[in-house]
Amino acid sequence: MTLPYAPDDDHAADRYVNNALRSRDPETWRLLASDAYVEQTERVLRAMLDRITVTRTHRTAERATARARALEGEITQAEYQRDAAEDANRFTKTAHFETLVREHQRLIAPAARRLRGDDVRDELMDLVLALGSAVDAHRGAVLAGEGEPTAADRALWARLTALDVPGTPDGEGRASVEELVRRHAERQDDLGRVLAGIVLDVAGDEASVPRAALLAVWKKSVAPTLAPEQKNEFAAKGKGSLATEKLRKTMGHLERKGLVKRSDSPDGPRLDLLDRAGLEELADGREP
Repeated sequence: MTLPYAPDDDHAADRYVNNALRSRDPETWRLLASDAYVEQTERVLRAMLDRITVTRTHRTAERATARARALEGEITQAEYQRDAAEDANRFTKTAHFETLVREHQRLIAPAARRLRGDDVRDELMDLVLALGSAVDAHRGAVLAGEGEPTAADRALWARLTALDVPGTPDGEGRASVEELVRRHAERQDDLGRVLAGIVLDVAGDEASVPRAALLAVWKKSVAPTLAPEQKNEFAAKGKGSLATEKLRKTMGHLERKGLVKRSDSPDGPRLDLLDRAGLEELADGREP
C-alpha cells in the first residue's frame, strides 16, 4: 500500500497529514513514517507548527489592538468580550491540535534523522570539536610555557586553520575548525558564567553542593533562553531535556578549567568546588 501522493507533493501531503492527525489510524502513520515518506511527513508537521506560531502571534497582536480600541471607546466592552470569548475558544482548539502535531512530530523525527544521517553528522561534529579543542588547548599550554614550539607543534596547529567543516542545518556556515572551536568556547563560557554564579549561590560557605540542587535553579535561568525549536528538536532525538544536557556539558566545561569536580556521596551526586576564586572570576565575567 502506498500513499495517494508523491513524496515531493507537500501540498497534498499537508491535507493528508491533517486528516491523519484526526483519524490516528496506525496503518496510515506506519506509511507516513516509511522511508519513502518520513522526511516529507516531518517537513509537513514542522510547517504546521510554524503556521500555528505565526497565527498565534498575529492573534495576540489583534487582541492587543482590540483591547486598545475598547479602552478608547471605538468598540463596546460587550463587543470586545464577545470577540475575546471566540478567541479563547479558538485558542483551546488550536492548542489541542498543536499537541497532536508535536506528539506525532516527536514520533516521526527520529526516523527522519536516521534516514538523513543527522545522528552520525552530530557525532562527527562532536568528535571534530573535541579534537579541535584538544589541539587548541595544547597550543595554549605550549605558548604559555618557556620552551619553543617544535615544527610538529606548528604543523599540528596549522591544521586548525587549514581544515574546515561544512555548514549545518541550524544555520552555521562553513568555517575552519579553529573558528568552530572559538564559537563553541564562547558559548561554553557564557553558560559557564551562569553555572559558576549558581554554584557559588547554592554552595554558600560549603565546599560542595548536591548536583540535584543546581538543576532547578539552572533550568529557571537557562531554559527561557533556549528557543522552542531547539528544545523540541532535542526532545525529538529522544535524549530528554536540552536544559539538563546543557547543564551536564557546562559542568564538564568547568571541570576542564579545574574549577569544580563531580563526585558521589552516600547522599547522592555532588559538585565539589576546587577553585572558589576562579569561580568568582568567571561569574563576574573575568577569565579565571
